[in-house]
Amino acid sequence: MRPILQPAWQRRGLLVAPLLTALLTGCQLLQPSPAPAPASLGLQGMQSTAVTHRPDGTVLVNGHPFFPFGFYHVSWAWQGTPERRAQDLERLAQAGFNLMITEPVNDRDSANFTALLDQAQQAGMFVIPYGLSAENQQRVLQHPALLGFKVADDVNVNYTPEQAAERSAQFKALNPAKLTYLSLAVGQHRPETPYFAAADLIGNQSYPIGNDDIGVTYRMMRSAVQSAQAQGNVPIANLQSAFWGVAKPTPGEIRNMTYQSLLAGVKGVVYYAYRAPEVDLNAEPFVWKSLQSLSKEVSLLAPLLLDGELISLDTAPQGPLTAYLRGQTPGGEWQGYVVAINTSRKDTQTLDLELPEAPTLWQPIGGPESATLRQDGSSVHGQLAPLQVAVVRVR
Repeated sequence: MRPILQPAWQRRGLLVAPLLTALLTGCQLLQPSPAPAPASLGLQGMQSTAVTHRPDGTVLVNGHPFFPFGFYHVSWAWQGTPERRAQDLERLAQAGFNLMITEPVNDRDSANFTALLDQAQQAGMFVIPYGLSAENQQRVLQHPALLGFKVADDVNVNYTPEQAAERSAQFKALNPAKLTYLSLAVGQHRPETPYFAAADLIGNQSYPIGNDDIGVTYRMMRSAVQSAQAQGNVPIANLQSAFWGVAKPTPGEIRNMTYQSLLAGVKGVVYYAYRAPEVDLNAEPFVWKSLQSLSKEVSLLAPLLLDGELISLDTAPQGPLTAYLRGQTPGGEWQGYVVAINTSRKDTQTLDLELPEAPTLWQPIGGPESATLRQDGSSVHGQLAPLQVAVVRVR
């Protein structure tokens, strides 16, 4: 859980494991094409946006399914400026991300927050602000790039469920056509379900690197998905991309946590953080490069994550997490994805499972670590190295 960090303006008055070359022989790897910007929703030309969500937790923008995928940005951290945040927003948009959860740098920035939203709209990005005064909320509440308002951070530490719901209701009264968002940290043995009725989007935090077993991410997110969907609200994964505790995550660990969350059924992912007291990803080129690649992978899966069928596949006890994602693309083409995740840091895991149907196309996506699975009819076999994630597109 993040510590409670107050901005200056409030204080005055927020590795992939190596694989054997032999395993790659004869495999065709699909390198994802550049991720489409969320401008594909038409955000750049929209005069207004009505943001709602379905009972299954899917966000809808003007009636179209939308998978939020972005970053926290603590804009005042490390002598931050609006200009620096503007550069970061452009970089996020160019990499295929579509959401920034951010705070103003100072009082003047808060009063001029519409300028950031204008820039976000042109880049095809949505924004969820936190820390705007009531007066400045009024200035931005009709903006097309506003996805909604963040109403509380670390809510199950700082507020009761009733207090959180009251804060959410105050924002919803400003504009019912925007969503409310809060973050918390709950697990499968401590779900604290009343909080999941307190806002539209519920961001559950999982920051295990340096503190916990990485496999806890799936269990925490699965619990959050069940709690949010029981209320008809949106489960969002808040995932670690920064130093926390005694270590910072490697690219392989970030990819592993992301796919754990997707298999748990989340309807959006937000990383902490692009810029914060703990991190500046402008100074982390290796991590940033891997996140760009991950953005492209998620963009491939997003249509089926929103409107497809996610089927958990049984494997041996203590084996990898596996799932089959299938459905139709927006173009009406049937396709699916086989996803297998080894959450162990030490042990190689063996995969032996049956798909619901035999694919006619078998196409690993991403890097070479996805090429270690073999398909024979509807049977899938192979081995996963520690922390390995394999993703295969099938048809």
